Amino acid sequence: MEDPRRMTPEEREQAHALLTRAASDPDWQAASQALDDLMRKLLVVHRLLEAEERLAKREPPADPM
Repeated sequence: MEDPRRMTPEEREQAHALLTRAASDPDWQAASQALDDLMRKLLVVHRLLEAEERLAKREPPADPM
C-alpha cells in the first residue's frame, strides 16, 4: 500500500502547475486565484495529516467481552 502522505503524480502536477501560474502569470487576478487554489489544497492535506496523527495516538477500544 502506498504511503498516504505521498501525493500522486497527478496531484503533484496540479500543485506544480498552480504554483507556476501563481508565480508567473502576468494577470494578477489569475495568479491570485491559482495561489488561492493551491493554498486550499495544502490546507486540506494539512488537515488530513493532522487527523491521521490524532487517530494514530488513540488507544484501541476496550473489548466489551
